[in-house]
Amino acid sequence: MKYIQLTAILLFTAFIATAQTNNHYIEAVGQTTYKRDVKHYEATIRIKSTSPYGDETQLTIEERKALFFENVNKLGLNKNQVRVADTDENVTPKTPIQHVDYMIETTDEHEIEKIISLGKINSWSYKLQENVVYRPLANKSNIIGQALKDAKKNAAVIADVIGKKIGEVLVISDYNYEDRPDSAFYSKEERTYRIVVHFAIK
Repeated sequence: MKYIQLTAILLFTAFIATAQTNNHYIEAVGQTTYKRDVKHYEATIRIKSTSPYGDETQLTIEERKALFFENVNKLGLNKNQVRVADTDENVTPKTPIQHVDYMIETTDEHEIEKIISLGKINSWSYKLQENVVYRPLANKSNIIGQALKDAKKNAAVIADVIGKKIGEVLVISDYNYEDRPDSAFYSKEERTYRIVVHFAIK
């Protein structure tokens, strides 16, 4: 009996965590799962003109770039997958070039390990970042609609507890960050879409 009572308390606490009230409205969280469509994976590799080891200083930046592209070919990657990254905004004609950053893209998740290895050619090459880029949501209105249904259900539970009913939607706040890039190694195609909704109290 004590177990059943404890379970009921925990369930009620869970509802309180997703819905709150005041004299004018009930605030409820709604969520639903959805899947993202991967556009491509990408990584940025930096080739430096300097090195912490003296025995490598004889290599110029051009020679190191040539070695980089040799490794691109050895790994079976296409040169068309490589472009100069937009990370050198602070370089000016008066500033000597200390590095070159290359962005490599692929639609094959199995190639990302090969691309990351380009940052391990020697001490003058290293990975800056790797990301997975998703396509824009094609069915966003349907996803929000499902999250709204969930919020309405949560709000109705609290309204019933306090002897009220929920009315029209007053405010919807979208807390989904769909454009935020993910690590290529820790990406999840299945996501949770969350909104917070204020319902009028009848």
